[in-house]
Amino acid sequence: MKTVLGIYLFILIGFVAKKGFEEIEAKTLVILSTYFLQPFLTLWGIMLIPLNKELILAPIVYLVTVFVALIFTYLFSAKLEKKEKIIASLTPLIGNTGNLGIPLSYAIFGEVGASVATLINLANIFFIYSFGIFFFASGKYNFKNAFKKIIKIPVIWVGILALTLNHYHITFDKETMKILQMGAFASIVTQLLIFGIYIAEIKIREVSFKLAFLTTFNKFVIFPLTAFIVLKFFNFNESVYKTILLEVLTPLAITNVNLAALFDLYPRKVAFLILLTTFLFLIVSFLFI
Repeated sequence: MKTVLGIYLFILIGFVAKKGFEEIEAKTLVILSTYFLQPFLTLWGIMLIPLNKELILAPIVYLVTVFVALIFTYLFSAKLEKKEKIIASLTPLIGNTGNLGIPLSYAIFGEVGASVATLINLANIFFIYSFGIFFFASGKYNFKNAFKKIIKIPVIWVGILALTLNHYHITFDKETMKILQMGAFASIVTQLLIFGIYIAEIKIREVSFKLAFLTTFNKFVIFPLTAFIVLKFFNFNESVYKTILLEVLTPLAITNVNLAALFDLYPRKVAFLILLTTFLFLIVSFLFI
C-alpha cells in the first residue's frame, strides 16, 4: 500500500511543480525519458527474469485483446459523429502502460510485474505508431511517415536487444544490473513527474458527457471484460494474469492528446477524458493491492 501511494506522490509532485512554476516544460522531460532513460528501464525490465512461455505470450495476448475489444468499442460508439466515434473507439485501448503501468506493476507484483508490463508497453508502442495512427487519421496517414516514427524510438531497438540477450541466456552481472536499475528507477520517477505535469496542463473545455460516458464505458467495462474472456483461454499464473489486467485498466495515455491534436480530433475533449479516466483508475487500482 505504502509503495503504491508513493507512486501517486510523485505524480502529485509533478502536478504541484507545474502549478507553482509555469516555466517547467514537460517536453524536456519527455525527450530525456524517451531517448535516454526508458532504454535503461526496458533493458532492466526484460533482463530481470529469464524469458518463459508466459512472458512471451503476455504481450501477444494483450494485442489480441486490443483488436478484439476494438470491434466492440467501435460498435458501441457507432451513433457518435465521426470524430467522436474514433475517440470513443480507440483511445480506451491506448492506455498509459508506460508512465503508470510499469511503475504500478513493479510496485504491486515485483520483478515479474515489471517484466510483463515492460513487454506489454512495447506491444502498446507498436500498436500506437502503426494501427493507432492510421485509425486516428482515418486512412489518410502515410505509412512511410508512421514507420519512421517507430524506428526512431530507441525503446523498440533496446527491447529487441534485451529479448535477444534473454533468449540466448546472456545475463549481466549484479553490478551492471544495479546500474541499469538506477537508470530504470530514474525513468520511472521521471515518467510519473511527466504524468503529473500533463494533468496540471489539462483544461476542461467543451465537455461532451455522451462521449465521456461511452469512452469510460469502453475503457473500464468493454476492454477489461474482453481481456477477462481472452485470458480464460490461457493458463497464466496469478501475477502475470493480474499484471495484464492492470495494464488493460490503465487510464488513457497522454499520447492520445498528441494524436488528437495532430489529426484535429478534439484534443481538449481527449484531455478531459484522460483526466477523467485517471481519476477513475485511482479508485480501480486499489483493487489490485
